[in-house]
Amino acid sequence: MAASPHLSPKLVVGVGSLLLTLTATAATMRSLGYPAHHALRSWPSVLLGRLRRELPRGDRTTFVWAAIAAWSVLVSGLHFGGVYYNVYTRLPWWDLLTHAMGGAGVAALLAMTFPASTLRSPAWIPSGVLAIGAGFEVYEFVFKTFWYRWSLSFYVTDTAIDLVINTVGAVTIAAAAAVYGRWAGTTGRVAVDAAAPDQPAEADTDAAATDPD
Repeated sequence: MAASPHLSPKLVVGVGSLLLTLTATAATMRSLGYPAHHALRSWPSVLLGRLRRELPRGDRTTFVWAAIAAWSVLVSGLHFGGVYYNVYTRLPWWDLLTHAMGGAGVAALLAMTFPASTLRSPAWIPSGVLAIGAGFEVYEFVFKTFWYRWSLSFYVTDTAIDLVINTVGAVTIAAAAAVYGRWAGTTGRVAVDAAAPDQPAEADTDAAATDPD
């Protein structure tokens, strides 16, 4: 009986990705700007609460959310289209493109979920995206089979490149947030979250609503 690919030397990729996920998460939680007042498990509810409040406003913030949604659809289309039409095999740079765009999209999502923290310092975003990307590599190792036919060296190289390119995309968004933060400071714009009806406008908090936990 053949040994499971998960127990082959390629296990180093799965274990390495898991360790990187934990290390990058710890580094993110220690980074400047990290929204420590929200537990990780509350982030989905913070995002949903912000969307409920900001999408109906019809202002610039609504436009940014719409742009992120369109970007996500584009990245998904490029990825699944690339898989279906075998573009990844014919164009090696296609993988770099989708990972860079994916990293930028996740970074933008984090920045918009916690705008006040991000404008104070976006330093936490690249390591946060690295943690998410490494976690996704763990998911692929456990639940996907495409890597079964790969050599160990190719698998390690592909995973490393994917994570680096993801992070490069995130760094681009973090740099843009830093530039915007400096501009907002010099023009007197206040980096606060939109106030809920029962929340003072001057409150500097990332909470989209009262934390359920």
